Amino acid sequence: MARIRGSRRARRTTALSGTVEAAAIVAAITAEGASGTGALRFEGLRVIGSLDLGQRRVETRIALVDCVFEEPVDLVGLAAPALDLSGSSLPALRADHLSVDGEVRLAGARLGGGTALSRPMTDPSASGTGMRAPRRMTEGTATGALQLADARIGGNLVLDGLTVADSGAWSLLAPRLTVGGSLHARELTASGSLYLRDARVTYAVNLHAADVGGIDATGLVCSGGFYADWGFRSSGQVLLRAAEVGGVVTFHDAVLAEPAGALLLSRLRVPRLRLDLREPPAGQVVLQDAAVDVLVDSEATWPAPGRLTLEGFAYQRLETERPVEVGSRVAWLTRDPRAGAGAFEQLARSYESRGDERAARTVRHARERHLSRHDRLSGRLWGYVQDVLFGYGYAPRRALVWLLSLVAAGSLWFAHHPPRPVGADGRRAWDPVLYSLDLLVPFGGLGYRGSWDPAGASKAVALVLVVAGWTLATAVVAGARRVLGRG
Repeated sequence: MARIRGSRRARRTTALSGTVEAAAIVAAITAEGASGTGALRFEGLRVIGSLDLGQRRVETRIALVDCVFEEPVDLVGLAAPALDLSGSSLPALRADHLSVDGEVRLAGARLGGGTALSRPMTDPSASGTGMRAPRRMTEGTATGALQLADARIGGNLVLDGLTVADSGAWSLLAPRLTVGGSLHARELTASGSLYLRDARVTYAVNLHAADVGGIDATGLVCSGGFYADWGFRSSGQVLLRAAEVGGVVTFHDAVLAEPAGALLLSRLRVPRLRLDLREPPAGQVVLQDAAVDVLVDSEATWPAPGRLTLEGFAYQRLETERPVEVGSRVAWLTRDPRAGAGAFEQLARSYESRGDERAARTVRHARERHLSRHDRLSGRLWGYVQDVLFGYGYAPRRALVWLLSLVAAGSLWFAHHPPRPVGADGRRAWDPVLYSLDLLVPFGGLGYRGSWDPAGASKAVALVLVVAGWTLATAVVAGARRVLGRG
């Protein structure tokens, strides 16, 4: 018998080998645990019968490495310094309320007696006849191949290379799990979903290259980071609703695959969020009411139109590996069919924060166009007029162009078709430019409008200039009020 890595206590040997009764292991652990000396390591055993160490407290570090258990292992309520089940094969591990001062290791272990057929977690309201796992469960009735409800682990929880092949919906059932170190689950393979609601992890959750049916980590609190990246794959929903992560949440190079791969991140709080996936997600991405400092994404892997929810999403800065044009970023917003003024204003402020005022104006202009499409017919027509004349107030030079164009057109007409003067004093010299300008400007006057009387076609041209002037002035005032009001 060898001592467990990191232990400086004396080693104790055992004669157990080959096929053994579970009761013999329990007796050895109990005897060693009572003395509080050394660490027990069992390796390569085939265990028959039910190994039950529930509701016990032992002072011995327990290692059952590369063992094969014919029946589920019961560690409910066990208190121990450390636990190592690396490389072992178990039908199930029941370890609710487990209390371990150091590490719990299941690296390379195998749980479950079924096949690795994926059972993706989907929305309970989703239609279809395929295999579906419920997103909500009733504690006390639901079971999982690995159960760690209310468990407390002082060190790391190491699930690297763990394989869970079970017919149940939940591969890991660990609500309110507390981990004093990190949760390592690199290259974990699970046919079902991971249930980590209200879990507390002091450092990081590492799911590099893991393959799961879904994750429910609603209410997770993690001081370090949540790393579902570099080949991470989920065929079901990943929920981080109302989670609080101190470092980064990253899905870089992750795959949210068919049939139900989706991200539900509403009310997430994290400084940095990476959504630069390997490919576009199969399902939706919900960022409603989430708050981040930096969002990193990729235009090539944005969700399909209608599968993005951004309302209430707050961010300070957007980052991409390749530059994204402001027009493309506006199209990103409109992939949310319910995107309102707030989503556009959030994007405009992010451009302003980095000094790009032109892009901010472009976004606000696009906002007015987007909102106008959902207005009544009269509102849509009036919005179209404002857009054409001066871009809802965000393209003021367009109004000047219209004014100069109308003045030029009127001047050209009246230069060849001068109206007759009113009265016979002849004190005011004829000027087609000033006359056209006086017709266009609805307020004040230059004195030319009343001094000349157009007739025939010239009267129609004069009427067009007057109406155009009033329309242009009204649109400019309305646009200015809108800009100032929303600013």
